[in-house]
Amino acid sequence: MIEEKVGVSMARSPVTKSAGEPHQCSEETRLRVLRAVKWFRDLSDDEIDAISREITSHAWSPGEYLQIEGDHADALHVIAQGMAKVEKVSADGTTRIVDIAVPGDLVGVLPQLGAPVYTDSVATLSVTCALRIEAERFTSIMLTYPTVAVNVVDDLAHKLARSRHSETHGSRPVPQRLADVLLMLMRKVGRRDEEGILIDLPLSRVDLAAMAGSTPESVSRTMSRWKAQGIIDSGRRWTRVLRPRDIQELATA
Repeated sequence: MIEEKVGVSMARSPVTKSAGEPHQCSEETRLRVLRAVKWFRDLSDDEIDAISREITSHAWSPGEYLQIEGDHADALHVIAQGMAKVEKVSADGTTRIVDIAVPGDLVGVLPQLGAPVYTDSVATLSVTCALRIEAERFTSIMLTYPTVAVNVVDDLAHKLARSRHSETHGSRPVPQRLADVLLMLMRKVGRRDEEGILIDLPLSRVDLAAMAGSTPESVSRTMSRWKAQGIIDSGRRWTRVLRPRDIQELATA
C-alpha cells in the first residue's frame, strides 16, 4: 500500500495477481452474493433465486466507475467479485475515500431511499463484477418481500449513526485516523497469515491519505514510524499489520 523510495530495501511483496480480463458473474456467484446481502438475510433460497432472475450482472475493468457522485440515482449495485473504492467530494473540493466495497457490499442510493442523486462515486480497484438492481425492480422487491423493507430501514439508521460518528473523524490526530482506516481494512479485506494480517489492496499512499483525511506526507511519516516500531510491515501497495492489538489501541487512544 505504501510505496518504498528508490534505494531503500523493500520487503518481499505478498501481493497476489488478480484476473486480467473483465468477466460476467456466474449464476452460482450471483446466488451466493445475494444471500450475503444483509437486506436479503431473511429470505429463503427460492426467494433469493427469484430476485436473481430479475437483476442483471455487469463487469468493469480496474479504474472504471460504477456510479458518479451527483448523477441521477437509477440503480443499486451489489459487489460480487473484485473490490471498489467509495469516494466523496468534501466541502473544500478534496476527494476522500470513505469506504472499500467488497463482495456482498451494496453501493448506491435510490429516490425511494430519499436520494435522487448518487451521494458518492464508486471506482473499481480490480476487475469487478457487480449485480445491478434497477430502481423499479427494487421497489417491486420491497413490496413483494416486506422483511427487505424493514432491513433497509434498519441499515439506513445504522449508516446515519456511522455518518454522524465520522463527522468527528477529521478533528482527531493523524495516527488515530490512520489506525481507524487500518482497522476497517483489516476487517473488510485483511487476510491472516503466519506473520500478521495482510491488507492486499491496490491503494497508493495518496489513496490511504484520502481515507484518513490527511496528507500523503503525514501518512508516510506515521507508517514509517510504525514500521520502525515493528507494528506494521509494508511494500508496494500492501501493508501487513504485525501487531493488530497495537493498532486497536492507537485507534482508541
